Amino acid sequence: MTGLPVILRGSDSVIYKRSERMKKWKIPYLNVLPVLLIAFLLFRLINNTELSIGGLFETVYGSVAYFVAGLVVAYILNPAMVFFERLISSKKDSARVKKTKRAGIIAFLYLLFIGIVTVFVVAVIPTIRTGIREISDNMPYYAKVLERFLTDFSLADKAGLSGTIKTWINEGSGFLFDWLQGLDFSTIGGAVSSGVSSFATGVVRLGFGLVISVYFLYSKERLLLNLKKLMYALFGRRRTDAICEKGAKINSIFLDYITSRLLQSLIMFLLGLAVLVPLGVPLAPLLAIFMAVCNLIPYFGPFLGGLISVVLVLFYSPVKAFWVLAYAIGIQMLDNMVIGPKIMSDQVGISPILVIAGVTLGGTIGGVLGMILGVPAVAVVKLVFYDPYIERKLKEREIDV
Repeated sequence: MTGLPVILRGSDSVIYKRSERMKKWKIPYLNVLPVLLIAFLLFRLINNTELSIGGLFETVYGSVAYFVAGLVVAYILNPAMVFFERLISSKKDSARVKKTKRAGIIAFLYLLFIGIVTVFVVAVIPTIRTGIREISDNMPYYAKVLERFLTDFSLADKAGLSGTIKTWINEGSGFLFDWLQGLDFSTIGGAVSSGVSSFATGVVRLGFGLVISVYFLYSKERLLLNLKKLMYALFGRRRTDAICEKGAKINSIFLDYITSRLLQSLIMFLLGLAVLVPLGVPLAPLLAIFMAVCNLIPYFGPFLGGLISVVLVLFYSPVKAFWVLAYAIGIQMLDNMVIGPKIMSDQVGISPILVIAGVTLGGTIGGVLGMILGVPAVAVVKLVFYDPYIERKLKEREIDV
């Protein structure tokens, strides 16, 4: 037993010497880890034929989707939390009092959020489900009505149309007939079931995201501090300060943009209910919701929503469809000339022409989601790249504009 302490002391000295020797190696761990990670992923891709890039992306996304959902929820609720904290907090509050107030504010916000979601599920979801079911059940009837209308119109000679235009109509009618006859209406139920499954998955992710977002909101200062420490270690103080400054501006752009788009959609929804319901338009609540969602796409959204709404109502009543068309045109003019350019230009700090450019380019690259996020993306590019470049070049050439 007397030799054991000697052995332990000897081993301690060896370990100490090894640790001192390892400190002198100065291995760049942060630089080596990304290389090792990339090498591991390449090895998995090469040696596993069943694992594709798309599958790898889906696996990674499925793993982090809950955290992304939590981060999004926390990002959306953070302005409201900051507002209430400024409203009820005082500089004299201790750290414990501040934490208690924050916990109460978070609880209130989540109760409010859950209440809004509950009202939406109870009041809006049944309306959407009823409207979709009615459209699905009447789809064969719609096809027959449209086919008969086009047949009568293409064979009629009352309008004095030229032969070329009648040929175009006949060719288009023939193509539409073939398409309508080839429709398999039994697949509509499968599509609806798939949509319900995707919606359920989204609800589960949102539920986990709500739980995770509580931690993000409650401990946001500590998380941001740790992130800032990491950035200081990786990039240095000057570059990190520049990144934080740009990040604050980008955050302001995206937050203001999301707020303005949601405000516009809410206005469109209320206007749709106020106009379409008193007119007795079929599916009025569903059409109001649909137009409001389409309005998330600047400029073109109201046009697309109005066009589809007119086509749906046309199967019920041409007169009602005319009123929907008049409403869609009026709301599109109001949005394009007054609401859209005013709110968007002021909120993101770009001109209406850049708003249009962001919508078109975003739609080309990313579809509907690209149309929605194209405007803040253009604003960020202008802020981060265009403006600093122009200012630097003007300063180099000593031009004062």
